[in-house]
Amino acid sequence: MNNTPEKSVSAQPILDVSKAPMPDRKVLSFRQSVLRQIPRFIAFNARIMGMVIKGHNPQH
Repeated sequence: MNNTPEKSVSAQPILDVSKAPMPDRKVLSFRQSVLRQIPRFIAFNARIMGMVIKGHNPQH
């Protein structure tokens, strides 16, 4: 009993991203800069913690 799909089905791409735009140098530098990522990381974690705290607080 083999439940794996046939090779012809699995060889097909799930999503064609060959025509997606490539990031320019400004976008790449933003993604690679640690100093620019730290504030985003802190903001994201604060948002998630806010959701967790609201979920544990029965008054909200």
